[in-house]
Amino acid sequence: MLRIMLAYLAFAAVAAVADVAGAVLVTTAHKRRQAPLRYFVAAGAGFMLAAAFVRMLPEATQVPHAFLFVLLGYFGVHLFEHTFAPHFHFGEETHPEALLRPAAGWLAALGLGVHTLFDGVAIAAGFLVSPTLGGLLFLAVVIHKVPEGFTIASIMLAGGYSSVAAVAAGASLGVLTIAGAVLTGIVADQHVGYALALSAGVTIYVAASDLIPEVNREGGPALAWTVFAGLIFFIVADWLLSAFVTH
Repeated sequence: MLRIMLAYLAFAAVAAVADVAGAVLVTTAHKRRQAPLRYFVAAGAGFMLAAAFVRMLPEATQVPHAFLFVLLGYFGVHLFEHTFAPHFHFGEETHPEALLRPAAGWLAALGLGVHTLFDGVAIAAGFLVSPTLGGLLFLAVVIHKVPEGFTIASIMLAGGYSSVAAVAAGASLGVLTIAGAVLTGIVADQHVGYALALSAGVTIYVAASDLIPEVNREGGPALAWTVFAGLIFFIVADWLLSAFVTH
């Protein structure tokens, strides 16, 4: 049990570093061309949806009323995002009106914080079920972590905050990821199935309601194929991890 705990905490820490890396990227480079980020987000959407439907939901449905908790995860984040946090895009914010609302940065951090908390929950719950599931969910989380850090830093900068504050916002998302993993470990013995169900709902929401609309907004066959490539990436990763764990 100690080895499993150390494993999911280590992977959660790596995911947290990716949040900070995304924030540092936008504060130091002030990236103008966003095409690579868009493809990264598109692949992440395909991978996350595959992970939720192929791995997370089958494991989660072993507990009573599992799909109710999936819906609570999905609609809970939707409600939070549209009541306490402003709408955000996974790209550099350049809208002039954003400069008029400095509070938008911390509101966005609060909204994204809900996502990142469940990122940690998903990683820990996955490892508590099996190393294969834990590894897959770690990949699903990491693949959208850099855009996540990129997003929060962009909004903070657009709100008039300093580069230090922007990186600090990214770091706060990383801390919440680790906190989600720690909390899951504390209550996991009897509730890992419910944690997975909630995480599945959150994962589906982030992929289908946040990332896919961004891909559709940009348009183009290349991005559509990249979403499909995310599915292929999941299949390959699933096969490799399963083979590695088996042997």
